[in-house]
Amino acid sequence: MKQFTAIVLAAGKGVRMKSPVPKVLNRLGGKPLIYYVLKEVASLKNVKQIIVVVGYKAEEVKRYVLKHFPGVEFAIQRNQLGTGHAVSSAIDKVRHPNTLILCGDAPLITAGTITSFIDNYFDKKAHLSLLSSYLENKYNMGVVMRDGLGNPKAICEVINLKSRNPMEEVNSGVYAVNTRVLADNLAQVKKDPIKGEYFLTDIVGLSYSQSKRVTAMVVDSEEILGVNSPVELCGAYNVLRRRIINHHLNNGVKVIDPATAFIEEDVTIGKNSIIYPFTFIEKHVTIGSNCSLGPFLRLREGTILEDNTRVGNFVEINRSTLATGVTMKHFGYLGDSAVGANANIGAGAVVANYDGKNKNKTVIGAGSFIGCDAVLVAPVKIGKKALVGAGSVVTRDVAEKTVVVGVPARALRKRK
Repeated sequence: MKQFTAIVLAAGKGVRMKSPVPKVLNRLGGKPLIYYVLKEVASLKNVKQIIVVVGYKAEEVKRYVLKHFPGVEFAIQRNQLGTGHAVSSAIDKVRHPNTLILCGDAPLITAGTITSFIDNYFDKKAHLSLLSSYLENKYNMGVVMRDGLGNPKAICEVINLKSRNPMEEVNSGVYAVNTRVLADNLAQVKKDPIKGEYFLTDIVGLSYSQSKRVTAMVVDSEEILGVNSPVELCGAYNVLRRRIINHHLNNGVKVIDPATAFIEEDVTIGKNSIIYPFTFIEKHVTIGSNCSLGPFLRLREGTILEDNTRVGNFVEINRSTLATGVTMKHFGYLGDSAVGANANIGAGAVVANYDGKNKNKTVIGAGSFIGCDAVLVAPVKIGKKALVGAGSVVTRDVAEKTVVVGVPARALRKRK
């Protein structure tokens, strides 16, 4: 009886986002908004079924969700007639006695909070429970109305409020509700005469009027913030970024200035690595222990830095692996490269990995030395302990322990 179906509302166009993509596919920290919601919900042991309600550009949303969350089901909201209408489009697919309702554009909710919310719902033996928080009245969110005993009795939409207080308890749009109660009350929700929509919030007042047990759990306001505009997207990003940085700090990473470090999700950083200001690290980057990164560094997706690497200022590395002890301290670009242990990449060195049609591979052998302003034209292989002279343009493979110089580079002698 404690099993849930989760309904995630993701049908909106998001007019205020001023974006051609569906609202929930707008990116936050490198991933769509809906990713964060589904990731948390999918981790919950009580949730046995997930239904995503789609509408605007439904196929785009379904394509992304199925790629990253196979097994999710979908319901279609063909007309944008409000949140009540959205849930109604999914209710016939619900298979479990309890329903969890979340918003696909509220990416900051955490699995821990949802778990506590579900526990509270069962502890209070509620028929319906809502997640709320206290916010300044600048937010366009429904206000929780309570009776004399402190029980939630209704949600009043902002358009229907006669006056507002400086700080109010607002509805998050997250509900835990008995599925039968939900289905019965959805059928009774009437179209709002002002907006012409069916508000899901009406089920609170309906349940209360039927003497159902209605409860609310108040949480930190950060967790319930939705994203409806580019301004709110920036606000959500700042929260997400701070959480990610705190995670790495707690794991022994040193961040000189958290306000100027930008780290996406799915980044691994080893202990005692240090991150200097204005370092940008994209998703799916792996960094070892005792590394030094930045300042003014960009590590792009697919990059791996092994232990004890030193990558300095004004460097970009993309889809490349730097083995233990590699140094690249000043300027330059590495793309689609594999750099062997203890190699040195000089200031201004560039791997030209794109020939106009394809991205090509470069291998730089262990212990090699790439001089300042050298250009390696991929595909090319630099042998172990080879030396590429400053300003050289390498268009052919270089043998081990060989010194090459010039434009194009030619063999000069063997290294000792």
